[in-house]
Amino acid sequence: MPRRFDVFDYQIPAGMNLTRGSGVRIPFRFGEMRGIVAHVTDGAGRGKTIKPVSAILSDLSMTDDELSCFEDVAFDTAQSVSAVLHATIPIPGKRLVSPPSPSKGEGRGEVYVSPLTISAREAPQISQVVTELSTRSEAFVAIPDLKRAAVLIATYRRDHPTEPILVLAPNVRDARLLASRLAGNETVVVTGEESPAERFRRWKLWRGRKTGLLVGSRMAALWTHPTLGAVFLVRSGHPNHKQNDRNPRFDARFVGQVLHERLSAKRFHLDVMPSTEDLVGFGAANLLGSTARPETIIADMTIERAGSPHPCLGNSLVIEVAQTLAENRRVICAYNLKGVSRRLQCADCGHRFPCENCGGVLAPYVTTVQCHRCGRTEPLPTSCPACHKNKLTPKGFGNRAVAAALQSAFPEATVACLDRDTDVDGAKDADILVVTRHYVENVFDPFHPPDVGLVAELEGDRSLFEPSYRALEKSLLNAEEWRGIAHACRARFLIQTEMPDLFRNALSQPEKALLDDLAIRKSYAQPPYVRAMTVDFKPDEPDEQARGIAKAIEAIRAVSPSTDIAKLPSPLKGEGQGEVYASLRLTVPPSDERAVLQAFSPLDDSYIIDTRPLE
Repeated sequence: MPRRFDVFDYQIPAGMNLTRGSGVRIPFRFGEMRGIVAHVTDGAGRGKTIKPVSAILSDLSMTDDELSCFEDVAFDTAQSVSAVLHATIPIPGKRLVSPPSPSKGEGRGEVYVSPLTISAREAPQISQVVTELSTRSEAFVAIPDLKRAAVLIATYRRDHPTEPILVLAPNVRDARLLASRLAGNETVVVTGEESPAERFRRWKLWRGRKTGLLVGSRMAALWTHPTLGAVFLVRSGHPNHKQNDRNPRFDARFVGQVLHERLSAKRFHLDVMPSTEDLVGFGAANLLGSTARPETIIADMTIERAGSPHPCLGNSLVIEVAQTLAENRRVICAYNLKGVSRRLQCADCGHRFPCENCGGVLAPYVTTVQCHRCGRTEPLPTSCPACHKNKLTPKGFGNRAVAAALQSAFPEATVACLDRDTDVDGAKDADILVVTRHYVENVFDPFHPPDVGLVAELEGDRSLFEPSYRALEKSLLNAEEWRGIAHACRARFLIQTEMPDLFRNALSQPEKALLDDLAIRKSYAQPPYVRAMTVDFKPDEPDEQARGIAKAIEAIRAVSPSTDIAKLPSPLKGEGQGEVYASLRLTVPPSDERAVLQAFSPLDDSYIIDTRPLE
């Protein structure tokens, strides 16, 4: 239902016993639909004729506290409760679905139970953390990778066998990797790839058990349980925990907080390092985890670039790569830019070759230029389409150029790029791998780490220069993720930077670096000290944009004059229209959050509202 719809009134037939949270079948328009009872009150329908409830649904019910969770999420996301419930509760199929074989867990036949072991050196540390978690209702745990997170969850489950436990991963691959180690007779796995009927079966199975484990991707955050014991949010800083592309635009981190407050479930975040929000939300006393890190080398590129064989290869990197290859071990070089160079630019007129499809930038490869946003591919131009001259200058370096430089520096080694466009089987056995973030998300398996002796991040400063208040946090999280891969491989870690003191201090004391970042955010009134929100208006007719945005501004100003409102021009602006605003970026003081969220409720669904944007 649209966000402006609240509840519908129905009459309770004589002899039918309903309470808040009961599942019912109700007449609606020309048919019937499923519903949840929000309130039961005495009265005669306030003088109007109302339809009676058709039937009670035995397979659909929830407790008062569970329904309160959905109401909290709906209010926080500026959606109707029915919209959140619709996105959560699967639709039962017309045919019964046979349960999967117990030996294959709760997957579709591809999730097998695999052994889960940890070295004797690390086991006492994880056991100590689990002991600490038993005394806390919430905590952040620094954990280097998915394997150690799985061991921690399995240990906690062993020590708390009667608790229903919810494990949330940021993507399907991580959920399947976790499920392959945590699956068993009492484990339910949900990734969103199941059919609606199968998803409904698993939803009922999870809610019907008094104990057990639910492992899932983001969508499983809304699968409540009447007696939920604990919520583990794995890789808690990952942006995929936030649903950005459709309503309800919820954040699993906030949902975990609601489950903690409403259902008294313990709340544990697991990641390589805490976010600034974790520092505020959990407090220093609830930051746990091992401080052990692999050997880390910080290369100062302001010094090392001089005399090096390539601007992206410092002298320390060359020495470490040579030593690793001499040890007959492999090297991973992290460089998150594809192509031969970052972009082409005309030296005469400055033309930068935008993509005609989406407006992105065409990145040069050996014989083509490609858009990394929409995939458009064209032959490598020989002249400028704007001034028709041929002084085309490559700017920056892509991973192909870096790989070529490494091949030149180490001619006897095999060098390969591994990214979304590269065949994994043909590249993963190279002596030196130049990889993008694709490797972290889709290739690296912490349960079977490769024989790597060196992990090097070639451009540690890249995220520092993004126009975001999260720039430092993202840079440190990225560095710690690559250091976590080095930890899993028992390899050395090297990071190249032009700000060596910043990374030297931050990687040795990440909490202190984030506390300093928090102090800066507070002085500039940035999240988490204010609430960022966005409002985009998507009307049927472009000429309605200005009126629609004005209506939204009026509603916000009426309840919160102190909210800062930034207006962004519409990309659909036509000639002669002037500036037509289609987007608002809000900075809301904490005291006005509820009032602004309440002001959104009368707005129709032409307004796309994100109450917790990542930036």
